[in-house]
This record gives sequence, structure tokens and C-alpha cells, in this order.
Amino acid sequence: MKQFDYIIAGGGAAGLTLAYLLLAHENSEKTILIIDKDDKSTNDRTWCFWEKDANLFENLVCKQWSKASFHGPTFSQTFALSPYSYKMIRGKDFYDFIKYELSKFNNLTWLKESIIEIDPLGIVKTSTEIYSGNMIFNSITGLKDFNIPSKHVQFLQHFKGRFIQTDEPYFDAEAMTYMDFRIDQKGDCRFGYVLPFSPNEALVEYTIFSEQLLQPEAYDLGLDDYLNNFLKIEDYKVLEEEFGVIPMTDFPFLAKDGKIINIGISGGFAKPSTGYTFLRSQHILKKMASNLAKQKDPLADLPHQKKRFQKYDSTLLNVLKSGRHSGAQIFSDLFEKNGAKAVFKFLDEETNLAEEMKIMSSTPILAFGKAFIKTFGK
Repeated sequence: MKQFDYIIAGGGAAGLTLAYLLLAHENSEKTILIIDKDDKSTNDRTWCFWEKDANLFENLVCKQWSKASFHGPTFSQTFALSPYSYKMIRGKDFYDFIKYELSKFNNLTWLKESIIEIDPLGIVKTSTEIYSGNMIFNSITGLKDFNIPSKHVQFLQHFKGRFIQTDEPYFDAEAMTYMDFRIDQKGDCRFGYVLPFSPNEALVEYTIFSEQLLQPEAYDLGLDDYLNNFLKIEDYKVLEEEFGVIPMTDFPFLAKDGKIINIGISGGFAKPSTGYTFLRSQHILKKMASNLAKQKDPLADLPHQKKRFQKYDSTLLNVLKSGRHSGAQIFSDLFEKNGAKAVFKFLDEETNLAEEMKIMSSTPILAFGKAFIKTFGK
């Protein structure tokens, strides 16, 4: 049985970011094993986020936007985002950079294998071998594997996107569309999302917050409707497609089980009310790597752990679950009455109580008040 100091189960954004931080930033002499069934050689996803400053992978940002548009049932506006920028990183660029940086370290091993079992005693079984680690950082556990009790809200954020190219100029390359609720909601929370790279190229997505996935053809129908009837684009070339699913739940994910430490979506790093994970994971993993370098508990004093923001997230999910107020109207109220910068600050968990009360008062007070109280019973 091969022994390592750290085993990283899953070579996604969280696992690779942690390995990069441990080796390139904290100068760790620990032996590290990364196990993933894929060699991460394709552009299988993109990551987007807003921020005021530079992030750990700023050199990989392929496009950023200074303006964001919002379209609701009764309200539309394009917001200037400064001091924020909305940024995008391509999966392939991220993987290539991380693999190059990690190749400099002889104490790192990367295996392309399928993981069959992870034991809390520190044992990882793959299709060909058994490995032992002093700590296992796990990002492959799925939502269904946590046995979430029914008292917790469970939504999925699922989306399909097309990278398209048009002959005619259709897009303002400086303004992305954050949410476009003009489309048929079909009893869910559904919106269009547009990231323009030039006047002739953009990523157009059809996004749903719901408890169940759609049939595959429903995403294509939704995209067709949004492109043809709302963006007024009928003639275009599809360069790439992407599909993703992100959990949105107020379930308190298990942080540690014996020698297993859950990270990424498996560790509850996704913001429950939005699904945004990439930049939030950086903040958490930076602190985790710093703790390890100082021989401290890796889970000590991690960011994004404030209870009141967890309650706010749970409140929104519970109101959406009740169905009494549509996501389209809730988000329209938030953006119309507060503006994009105030909403982003709130979602970044950087607001004070007075700012938070102003945000919350812009939503349906009675429904949100009841849902907020309900969160204390969980």
C-alpha cells in the first residue's frame, strides 16, 4: 500500500487549487497524491465570478465585463459594476496552468484512476490500487450521498449553454446579462444568462433553479426560445456547448469524517443562494492551506462561516420552495431597489447589519420574515 501525506480525491477546481496552494504558495514538503478519472485536457466548463481585486488565478481571466444587465418582469437596467468586475476563466486554461505548475514538484503524484471507495481511516481504493494518506481531501462525494433530511431545502441550479458566433454584430462586449427573467418561468425560477466576448460571439445559457433536472431536449428548446424570441438571433454557429448542475441547499455539509476533509461542492463551498463556488473556494482553501503550513487544524477559522449569512441563504431557498413568490419577482426587487453593487456586496457576505436589513426589506417582508424564523428550527 502506497503512503502519502495528503491525498486529493478529485482533480476539479477545489482539489487542484488546494494542491497549487500547498506546493506553489506554502512550499510544502509533504507528499501529495491527486486521483481523478479524467486527465483534465478539455474545456469541460467555465467559471465566472465578480470581485473588486485580483484573484489567485487572475492571469487566467480570459474576459471581464464592467457592466451587467438585469431584466425582470417589470424592470430592466444595465448597471455599471465598478469597483467590481465580472470575470470568466475557461476550464482548459485553468487545467493547463495548474498541471504545468504542479509538474515542477517531485513530491506530487497525479494518477488517472477511478476512485471506488474512500475510508475515514485514510484509505482510498481505486480500480487498480489502494493508497493510504494522513489526510484525504475529498471533492467527489455527490449530493445524493449525504442523505439530506427532508427539513432541508434542496434545489439544483442546472444550465445548458452554447458558445455561439454570428455574422451580424448583436452584442455589447462590455455588458454581460446577469439574469434575464423575460422567458417563460414554467412554475420554476428560470432565466437567460449572456456573456459576450465580442459583438459577434457570446456564451448564452438557459438556467433553472428547481428540484429536478429537465429532459435533455427541454434545455435546447429553452435556449432556442431565448435566442430566437428574446435576443432576436436566429442565424448563428454553435462553437461549443456546456452543461452543469450545482446544488443549492441549506444542508450543513459534513466538513470532516475521520481523516476525510470534504472540499469544494462536497464540502459545502457553494453559496447556497446562488451556486457560485469558484472564488468562494479560493478564499476557503487559502486559509486551509495556510493552516496546514502552520501545522494547525485545516478547518480552523475558515471564511464564509458566519451563521447569519447561512440563515439568509436558507431564507431565500425556503421562500422559493414555498412558491408564493416567484424567483423572477424576488430578484427583480433586489436589483431594482438596491442596485447590482449592493447585491454583490451582500452575496459576498461583506455587508453590515444595517445594509443587510435594507436588502431584506426590499423583499416580500412577510414571506421572508416567516422563512427566516423557520431557519432557526433546523
